[in-house]
Amino acid sequence: MKLLNVIKHIVVNFRKKHRVSFRDPHNDKELWYLFLSPMNLAFASFSLLLILFAAVLVIVAYTPILDLVPGYPGNKSRQILLQSVMRLDSLERQINMWQIYERDISLIMEGKTPVSVTASATIDSILKTPTAVVPPSLADSLFRLGMEQNEGNRGKKNTTGGKMSTFEFYSPSRGVVVKHFDPSSNNFGVNVSVSKEQPIVAVTDGVIVLTTWTPEEGYIVQVQHGGSMLSVYKQLSQLLKKTGDRVSAGEVIGYVGGRVKSDVLTSSDTKTSYYYELWNNGTPVDPETYMIF
Repeated sequence: MKLLNVIKHIVVNFRKKHRVSFRDPHNDKELWYLFLSPMNLAFASFSLLLILFAAVLVIVAYTPILDLVPGYPGNKSRQILLQSVMRLDSLERQINMWQIYERDISLIMEGKTPVSVTASATIDSILKTPTAVVPPSLADSLFRLGMEQNEGNRGKKNTTGGKMSTFEFYSPSRGVVVKHFDPSSNNFGVNVSVSKEQPIVAVTDGVIVLTTWTPEEGYIVQVQHGGSMLSVYKQLSQLLKKTGDRVSAGEVIGYVGGRVKSDVLTSSDTKTSYYYELWNNGTPVDPETYMIF
């Protein structure tokens, strides 16, 4: 009973109103008064705190005030973080593309046809199936069979004492060789100086297995030929073909537009040039023994 009386007394007094009076200190005259209860004061205090909390949230969310706090990761820090993430994503994609490039080269050296990268295929799925190949067509099988049958003639001597070649090679583009084939100095091809806007043609029949671009070497094209021959064209300014296209001997695949530095040309001027490599069974060979530039 005592406990109930105490609770009742607290509740009654909590809701009981009290008169708050404001008086003039000189004549003790009442100027203004207000009736308040403890419950009213508690509700008013809670409402004030709620309003202050909402105001702080609005200020933090819609103003850069937190950037003024030392050590707080504000908008600038978030922008830097986003830029770093974008750079990492770009770098990861570039690494994956180079892994695909290395995988395709390995398949080419084994005499297989690499998988074409389609819009529906992901880089991860391609890298997880390194041995998957595209089934060769009937025309490709007949072409490869004919090249293998004629490969036995490679290395035979003709009446003039030179080597007989199974292929009829075109020059990619007429010009002047300014840097010759020299594997000892890691130069596995030739640099050819030409006039501007010269077309680059396929040296013989084949299938384009790679088209890419780099800031240092411009457009790059690789063409797989019969008999495990691979031709590589670099420093092109324009491409007319894409990966998977078949090309015939002498067919234009792009235009030259790269530049060779003056120290290569031993001249004070720069000239338009392209770089050409020829590989046989995974080994670089001197292009000048197969064609005249």
